[in-house]
Amino acid sequence: MLLFHKRIDVREEDIFSELHHFLLRKNNRYLTNDEVVTLTGVSSELLFKWVKAGKLKKSIFPNLGAPCERCGQITQAKICVSCSSSIVGTLKQEEKDRAWFNQIQRNHVRASTYHYK
Repeated sequence: MLLFHKRIDVREEDIFSELHHFLLRKNNRYLTNDEVVTLTGVSSELLFKWVKAGKLKKSIFPNLGAPCERCGQITQAKICVSCSSSIVGTLKQEEKDRAWFNQIQRNHVRASTYHYK
């Protein structure tokens, strides 16, 4: 069974090598994921795998991307701009809520403290 996996890996490497050579041609560097899949027949899953692994560099192929790890939209980063903004907004709101709760706690402690003379 291990031998079978090695054959798949070699086949993938052959496909990658051909694809990389194809993409390095000047006119092909700016192709999108859909265009690459249509023109080459390479599966989008393999293309995403190579983009995520960094085998297809974003600096060389700027229009290639992989699905956002949160919503699935094609993006240049692990998380798309929309999801990133949403996460940052949630974290900021959480920080505000925590500060408000701490303020309430401090006020409650002061109000319930008794001082004796």
